[in-house]
Amino acid sequence: MAFEAKEKTIGKLLNDAIYCVPRNQRRYVWEQQNWIDIYDDILLVADNQATSHFIGSIVLKDEGQEDGLSKYTIIDGQQRILTLTIFLIAIMYTMKKRGLIDDFGGTQKHLLATDNKSRSREIVYPEHHLTLPKMLNAVLEVGQEELMGKSISVFADLCSVSLSKDKNIISAFKFFAEKLDGVNSEKLLQIRNALIGISYVDIIATSEEDSYTIFEILNARGLDLEDHELLKNYILRYLQPIERRDVAKRLWEEIETNLIKGIQSFLRHYAIHKYNYNNQKKKDSSIYKSIQLATKGREVGRLLDDIRLKSSYYSKMLVPEQDNLVEYEIFSFFKSSRVELFRPLILSIMNQRANGNIDEQTYVSILEFLYRFFICYKIIGEEGSNKLSDTVHKYAYLIENEYSADKLDECVRSLKAKLPTLELFTNSFKNVGYSNRWEIYQDPKVKERCKLVLELIEKYISGRSVNMDVTIEHILPDSEGVNNAQIGNLFLLESNLNRRCADKPIEEKYEIYNESALMCPRKFVERYQGKEFIPANRTKFLAELIYNKVLNFG
Repeated sequence: MAFEAKEKTIGKLLNDAIYCVPRNQRRYVWEQQNWIDIYDDILLVADNQATSHFIGSIVLKDEGQEDGLSKYTIIDGQQRILTLTIFLIAIMYTMKKRGLIDDFGGTQKHLLATDNKSRSREIVYPEHHLTLPKMLNAVLEVGQEELMGKSISVFADLCSVSLSKDKNIISAFKFFAEKLDGVNSEKLLQIRNALIGISYVDIIATSEEDSYTIFEILNARGLDLEDHELLKNYILRYLQPIERRDVAKRLWEEIETNLIKGIQSFLRHYAIHKYNYNNQKKKDSSIYKSIQLATKGREVGRLLDDIRLKSSYYSKMLVPEQDNLVEYEIFSFFKSSRVELFRPLILSIMNQRANGNIDEQTYVSILEFLYRFFICYKIIGEEGSNKLSDTVHKYAYLIENEYSADKLDECVRSLKAKLPTLELFTNSFKNVGYSNRWEIYQDPKVKERCKLVLELIEKYISGRSVNMDVTIEHILPDSEGVNNAQIGNLFLLESNLNRRCADKPIEEKYEIYNESALMCPRKFVERYQGKEFIPANRTKFLAELIYNKVLNFG
């Protein structure tokens, strides 16, 4: 296989050569997001935010000479070459309107070549899109006053040969011309210079068979890079000054160390809370792409610092630390329960605490609310977490970027609105229970569910976590009926006290309950001693307590 590959610039590519785009190649299909990407990348170079822009490889087939000009067929790179040609035409159009005649003439050599017969030849000639050469000739032939007398849109539409075939060609010209209309003449020249300074790998094959073999190799699907690898490369590419890149590499290593193996989930949650990633509704928008589009190569040093800061927050969710007891208990619970849903929101809340917008008491309150809400919504209500995603993502973004105390309250209200009605919640609550005697309550997961709910109730009543050896106490014997396995007949009790209660009637248990360090057993004595105890009534009371009191924020 014979070919050569060299790194070149667009200024060298579009100069003293002609390029054919055969009819059998696909039409020009790039759309606005593609134009935005390439314009923004070129603007970065024009603004000295990047030293150059690289657009990958372009595969050409050498067709020999034609009247003294090298001729090539474009095998791979058609969309890029056509876009840059349209961009250059828009630059010349803007130059002529502003009377920049010398610069107009200096740019012309990248769109027209002169052959041995002294004929002007379009450097890029797409056989399927004759609007492009017509547009170029109009820019060359129409005078400044006539151009000034027409709007960009009218001029572009008059150049159309086939609206059905060339719709994207016309739209691309309008996009670039309107963008350039808003920049001053000095910036216009900087943009022109940045465009012709774009680098690429020039691959030239000498036979048609080789050209398509190269194309297949270049486009073969290999191992996709992870988002964090792409993001690291992006930051290092645009970081200025260049001397900072060694420091940036060390900072990235610190980020990866903070996150252990959780860097991919971190970046997804980071993009959600910082850039509203999940609400973009673009199937082809990766995490990396969402961050790249939001920053466009600008202030990547600040982006790196922010990722580093947020990774330190996120690491506490991955490996909870005991220096903050509330964080440790709640993050440990979420980790053991595999709850990742709230992480983008918690990132935003942690950051606003660090910024001084959320005080420590409010911070603790919101963490406890999320813990209580999850138990009520998921553990008791058995609702699907996917129904919460839009709300969590929305307020993660708003609290990070547009924080106010009202938005925090609004977030709480929006989450509570996701709960079922009190009636439905009570019906679900009745199904919480535990017993070794009844098969439907014997599963270890059923026991764990019950214990979590009882811990929630105890923690609310006592204001303290349950950090002792406890078991589930059946107030009335579960041997007397399956209903006595339900939560209205249960509370947590120290294991040694629970053993002493075995086989005793309720009247003899009150004294033992009063010895407990837990509040629920003692409150039970206070409420029911000397009165008739009906578990169903206590079930309803506890359901209303959780629904109306436990889920209060603040």
